[in-house]
Amino acid sequence: MSFRNRPTLDRKHRPRWQDELRSQQLIVAGFAVAIAIAIGIFGATTWSSYYDNHLREVVYVGGLSFDRDALAKRTGIISAELNAKGTDLAGSEGGVRTSVIQQQLGVIQQTLQSVDSTASDSLTTGAFMRAESGSLGISVANNALDKEIANRSTLPFQLQLSIITVNAPPSAAGATAKPTTAQWAAAEKQAKALLAQVKGGKDFATLAKEKSADQATKALSGLVGWVQDADPTYGAFFTAAKSAKAGEVVGPVKGDVGYALVKVDKVRKAEPDALLKTLLSSVHASDADYREYVRDELLKDAYQAYFANNVISRYMPQRHVAQIKVQADTGSAPTVRVRHILVQPLPGAADQTKATGDQWTAALTEAKAVRVALLKPGASWQTLAKAHSDDPGSRDNGGDLGWLDPATSQVVPEFKTAVQQLALNQVSQPVRTQFGYHLIQVFERRASAQAQADSIEAELKKDPASFAKVAARESADHPTAAKAGDIGWVAPYEKSQKLEEAIFGLTTIGQISVPVPDTDGAIYIFKLLETTPFRYLDADRLTTLKSEGYPRWRDKLKADLGFWIDPAYQSTAGANG
Repeated sequence: MSFRNRPTLDRKHRPRWQDELRSQQLIVAGFAVAIAIAIGIFGATTWSSYYDNHLREVVYVGGLSFDRDALAKRTGIISAELNAKGTDLAGSEGGVRTSVIQQQLGVIQQTLQSVDSTASDSLTTGAFMRAESGSLGISVANNALDKEIANRSTLPFQLQLSIITVNAPPSAAGATAKPTTAQWAAAEKQAKALLAQVKGGKDFATLAKEKSADQATKALSGLVGWVQDADPTYGAFFTAAKSAKAGEVVGPVKGDVGYALVKVDKVRKAEPDALLKTLLSSVHASDADYREYVRDELLKDAYQAYFANNVISRYMPQRHVAQIKVQADTGSAPTVRVRHILVQPLPGAADQTKATGDQWTAALTEAKAVRVALLKPGASWQTLAKAHSDDPGSRDNGGDLGWLDPATSQVVPEFKTAVQQLALNQVSQPVRTQFGYHLIQVFERRASAQAQADSIEAELKKDPASFAKVAARESADHPTAAKAGDIGWVAPYEKSQKLEEAIFGLTTIGQISVPVPDTDGAIYIFKLLETTPFRYLDADRLTTLKSEGYPRWRDKLKADLGFWIDPAYQSTAGANG
């Protein structure tokens, strides 16, 4: 038995319907491929967008990472608190406190404009503190956390107050005058008489405008505004009136210099902050999210207390050093160091346009005479500026204005033109501007701050003993330049981390550091004068160190642990948080 193969038709002999079917199949397959590609592209784009908006890592600290969603939640929590506080403050406007409230609202608005940066710092600092708190023995008790959450989520008990004051000292008495016994008695009697008028039906606001000694509230018919417990100015009045009802008048209340009648205009009892709760809910922040944020805030206080009590003390290792400060670059172009002596027709006046022609002529004559003195061999800009210059900002520094970019510096056109035309060390003819006549000298040129620092370093390597002379000539810090660069004793955390490492890296008396750039772009070179393992810190330095040294210590610990913030969310908030 045999099988015959089915005959195969060539293209020429195939039925037409087969060709049409094949074409349709190819078209359908092409559409399917196109749709699959489109779906793939759409899916990839959607996923990429979702990843960037939600899952992309923006903060890393100590092995923990936080994505955009985590940052958005922390941003939302901080924004909710700020907006709730701002709304409450805005509702408290009215009265003598309005200007203070408006300032506080301005600060809140400014913080909201950079809230992402604030939130990223909050995340890194909080994660770092939680990670390191155990090893340092730092903790936040749950009852303290509960109390803080309750405090933050509750609107405080407030009173809207108006006052009428009677001063004990007579109006002609000095500000420091202390009332006599008789004056106290007379003031109390007058205050009681005013109280009797109020009780007799006299309008409190009218009486305040007529009789009150307090000028700030008098113009507002006695209105202080909303006050709460521990108010730095009106706390005593709040304490005296906190049990009173709206419309009641209490007093006379004895103060530092007299008596006051205090009227309670309105009462607001303590109550949950409903707006804060709504705002937190709108950003999907759970109670646990908010609790973690508040714990982080309390950890900041606990860490600062730890620094003040355990890290620093009255006796600390210190280095006595001198410095040369190289001013930071002001622009991209080569810069010039300029000094001037200003001679004004009306010395010290804010507006020189009121000077007469004769006064301008006299100023020009003096400027020419000063120029002659400057051109004499051995002439001292320091001496002549102090004797003749009417510029209070530079006369004690030999007229030194520091390093300027002649193309972009913010100086008047006549001054800028003179600077651009002067040769090195040339003293200009008197240059008239709206401020008076200037004698100008360009006494140094440099390509950049780093180039100047490198040149100074090379000079000091050739002659280390010339440090004092070079500091006097080159340092942009005039008070220490006049003292051979001596800045005194430096303790840990008094300088930025880079500067501290350079200073405490010096171990031999007379040793000079390499140039060290600081965070503001300035460059420093240090010389070790003395060293001691322990030296007394006076009360002022200790107080300053507790506040200014804390963020340096904390940020050093953060750096040691390892942290990273997406540059888009970086800020200087960490220096203060």
